Amino acid sequence: MTKLYKAVICDDHAIFRAGLKSVLAAIPSLEIVGEAATGYEALEAVKTLKPDLVTMDIAMPELSGIDATREIISIFPQTRVVILSVHSRKTFILESLKAGARGYVLKDSAGEKLCEAVETVLKGECFLDSPVAARIVDEFVKLPDQEVNVKQTPERLTDRERQILRLIVEGNTNKSIASKLCLSPKTVENHRARIMSKLDRHDLIGLVKYALANGLVDADSWSR
Repeated sequence: MTKLYKAVICDDHAIFRAGLKSVLAAIPSLEIVGEAATGYEALEAVKTLKPDLVTMDIAMPELSGIDATREIISIFPQTRVVILSVHSRKTFILESLKAGARGYVLKDSAGEKLCEAVETVLKGECFLDSPVAARIVDEFVKLPDQEVNVKQTPERLTDRERQILRLIVEGNTNKSIASKLCLSPKTVENHRARIMSKLDRHDLIGLVKYALANGLVDADSWSR
């Protein structure tokens, strides 16, 4: 029997919350059990309903979405938070990830990317919208070499795995990678899992660090 996951939607606009519910209805294993219009309402909803997933807007009244995320993760570290925001500035992205968010999707692509983001984070992985991933890579490009601190072992990956790793770091979704390489999404998902296992890096940030340290992505093209 398929596990049923519980979700709480947090956004200060009722119309947008209704739209999210409609989009997420496409995931049969997900049940929307609550909504919140402020940061404090989000905290109370999580404490009461104990959801597996929270979608969170950054610009929440009373308590920002980033601060609410930080509080949620400190109390319920197993809860997966996906940030949905109009903000694509690196400051917001990095602070959201530091607060414990496992996904970051821009609102203008939520209709297309949200379901994949939710399914990805519920598997224990990290999901960043393509423009967001580009900004994260740009941030790591600026780090001194000693801060990256990644073992130089690219030979551990097969050619196909290195190809898929590059596409992942560039912000491509499993579906997009599958289309580019003429593979099934399930095959790409299996490759992703093997890559993470081989490198002992289990989120996108770790993969970005590895790819940059080993020259598997063109850092100059990202930083322009």
